[in-house]
Amino acid sequence: MTITLTFYDEIRTGDAERVLGKLSAYPGEPVEMRINSPGGDLHEGLALFNALKPRKPTVYIDGVAASCASLIAMAGAKIIAAENALIMIHDPWTSLSGNAGDFRKNAELLDKHRDASLVAYARTGITRDRLTEMLAAETWLNAEEALALGFVDEIAEPLRYAAHSPACFAGYRNTPKELTMPDDNTQGAPVAPSTPSHKAQGADVQATTIDALRQRNEAIMVMGESFKGNPGVQDLLIKALADPAYTAERFGQRVLMLLGQDAEPLANYRGDSAVPASGDDFIAAASDCLAIRAGVRIEKPHPGVRDVRGMGMQEIMRACVSRSGSSRDLAGGQRSLVKAALTTSDFPSILENSLSKILRAGYEEEPSTFEAWTRFVTVPDFKPQSRPILGSAPELLQVLEGAEYTYGSLDEDKAVPYQARKFGRLVQLTWEALVNDDLAAFTRMTQALGQAASRSEADFIYDTFGENSGSGPEMQDGTTLFHASHGNLAASAAAVDADALGAARILLRRQTAIGGGAMNLPPRFLLVAPEHEQDAETLLAAAARSLSQGSDNALVPAWLAKLELVVEARLADSAIYLLTGPGSVDTFERAWLEEDNGPVISEKDGFETDNKTYKVRHVFGGRWLDWRGAVKVPIA
Repeated sequence: MTITLTFYDEIRTGDAERVLGKLSAYPGEPVEMRINSPGGDLHEGLALFNALKPRKPTVYIDGVAASCASLIAMAGAKIIAAENALIMIHDPWTSLSGNAGDFRKNAELLDKHRDASLVAYARTGITRDRLTEMLAAETWLNAEEALALGFVDEIAEPLRYAAHSPACFAGYRNTPKELTMPDDNTQGAPVAPSTPSHKAQGADVQATTIDALRQRNEAIMVMGESFKGNPGVQDLLIKALADPAYTAERFGQRVLMLLGQDAEPLANYRGDSAVPASGDDFIAAASDCLAIRAGVRIEKPHPGVRDVRGMGMQEIMRACVSRSGSSRDLAGGQRSLVKAALTTSDFPSILENSLSKILRAGYEEEPSTFEAWTRFVTVPDFKPQSRPILGSAPELLQVLEGAEYTYGSLDEDKAVPYQARKFGRLVQLTWEALVNDDLAAFTRMTQALGQAASRSEADFIYDTFGENSGSGPEMQDGTTLFHASHGNLAASAAAVDADALGAARILLRRQTAIGGGAMNLPPRFLLVAPEHEQDAETLLAAAARSLSQGSDNALVPAWLAKLELVVEARLADSAIYLLTGPGSVDTFERAWLEEDNGPVISEKDGFETDNKTYKVRHVFGGRWLDWRGAVKVPIA
């Protein structure tokens, strides 16, 4: 049996005792809570939170969870909000009288109660300082904002009565029950009223106001329920219900304006209200849905995903055909359905969009060690890109009073050209896979191609370390990347130790700019092959201990703790590398084609076969621009 606890009114003295009694009577039963409350007595709210949290209840926010009602909601192991629910958090407050000392004393007491509330809100993962700011500002959150910030774990379909909750707020600001101060009968002590102020300040007037708000909310909800699939209308619904000054007539006018913006020809009408009405919305929602099914995490999925998440591939195709106005093609079975869906504009777009998301997710999930120490840019075309490097500017000279400035120029001979290159493959989606409602293998392959694109970049970059027998590519001065004349080739070391890295650091610090002047480059990255990973970790961990203890250990200098360790399996174990950051000096610059901005996928129908052919393309390039930012330490 599930115990259901309902909080559909103010939180009052005695609520905690009532709940504890019910929990004690059913010690092993699951608990769920339903909340639609403006808050109330904070002391009671804290007691409820502490009593409920060990039972790990499932919490449903049906309307509004404001003030200490939001605090109680945080006791949930899982918190589910209606899509038009609202959450409000704020600092505790009270009304009191007394002298200046009383006010100062009670201000400190209010802060302590605020700090007690922070324990509950800590489940969000938001920092204490940020939560304190949100409480001080009296922060209102709709369901999507609450989900993004961690106040709720899931958004569910709205309950009709959830929108009635603003009626609870008719006298909200006049209700000093958010913190009930102690009643000690001493002269000058603050006294809190024993009953809610909206009852003490004219029950007849409040009843009339509440009834008017209820009628307004009913009218707005009736209009809003007809457009559950339209996210714009639902956003407007939330705003209207939260603002008592928003009339039902005004809401209706705004709905008509929104519907006019998204209007389509009648041939594109889809009678099923569970599917987003706008063509672009349906494509975006279905694309996100297919990507999520493939295991891709979508940061901000389209709101319409909830409406299509229960649809299989056949149902999505049927919706596309129906939206295109070709309902007669739905009567010929699965084979006819697939053929008809592929001739629409929506279904191919859904496939291409979802596969693009899966491809990019595969690229981002592949470990990419080069991103830390390289510089990233985009280029407009395939022409050679000429890059005057940092440090090629002329040295600034003193200008005496009345004297003329002398000319200097960027050293054009030091410009380094490179071009973007095109990489890609073709893959096919068979007609049989669509008939069988099976995209799993193809989506996995698409994700793998995204990972392959990332590996291609890594291969391209790390292959340069092995050129010319490990000396690196030839630079613009005709000398290899790592060379004694460049001052970036250290003496051989027997192991990864502090002495070897100290010598490399000196070489970095001693580099001079092309235009003149010491660069004094700080070390930022230690780049090693897996064979040296454990030695490097041990060394950096010892340095971290020295740094934390404030000791000056000559054997393990504290500066090593500031290095970021980068382990790359493509490197040979014959050397390690000490690099500065890409913002200090140009090292390796990698570029994507601006138009693609990463790996992309495009599709083409097959004529000889029933397959759809997809082309995966990734355009990138790069080059070592300057040798000064990297030092090689050969390991004997």
